[in-house]
This record gives sequence, C-alpha cells and structure tokens, in this order.
Amino acid sequence: MEYDRMLATLFEEEDRAREMASKLMKVSQESREAASAERQSLVAFLKGPMERHMAYEERAVFPQLDRRGLGAEVQVALRHHAMIREDAEKLAAARPGDDVSQLIFDVARRMLHHTNFEGDYIYPELTYEAWRDLMKETAG
Repeated sequence: MEYDRMLATLFEEEDRAREMASKLMKVSQESREAASAERQSLVAFLKGPMERHMAYEERAVFPQLDRRGLGAEVQVALRHHAMIREDAEKLAAARPGDDVSQLIFDVARRMLHHTNFEGDYIYPELTYEAWRDLMKETAG
C-alpha cells in the first residue's frame, strides 16, 4: 500500500471540499435560482464522496488520532460530521420550488469550517512521518 498516496488523497479530499464550500457560499448568495440549481449535485456529493470521507475518518483515522492524544479535537470533528449529515438530510428533503439558498449557504459554511478546523487543529499536531505511520495503521 502506498501510504504517501493515501495521505495525499486524504488531504486532497479536504481541499476539494473546501473549494466546493467556498464556491457554494458565493452561489447561494447570488440568487435563489443559482442555489436551487446546485441542490441535487450538492446532495449527491454530501451523501456520496463526503459521506465516504467522513465514514473513513470515523472508522480509521479518528481512533488513531484519539490514541495520539487528540480526543478533544476528534470530538469536535465528530460533531461537525453529525451537523453536515443533518444538513444533507434537510437538503435532500427539500421540495422542488423551496428556497434552499440559506440551507446551501449553511452547509457550505459548515463544510468550510470543518475543513479549516481539521487543517488548523488536527493536521499540524502530527508530523508528516506520524501521519504516514497513521496511514499504515489504518490500512493494517
């Protein structure tokens, strides 16, 4: 298993979510129609790639971070995941014609906040070598 590639993928997924969140915040503020046009693709992202990423973190990464003394940070990240899932359900339940611009803004802001939190408070706590070791442990 290529642990450097696994680590790069993990961080790239965070970067993509951050970029998407920034774009969606702008779109949701531009117009109700623009926000509505993004609803289905956002739900697909939240219930697909984002859910897989969060589930992987919860199953494999967070327990390793907890063992390394980052339990408080993991608990905050878990709360973020729960809120993103709640927002995804609300967005999926929206009916055609509903104004979802505020909900899209809120979920995008939450995603941005979450990725920034991980980038500011979790990632810097481990050296590259420690992250690489963590990837080995999650694969084994």
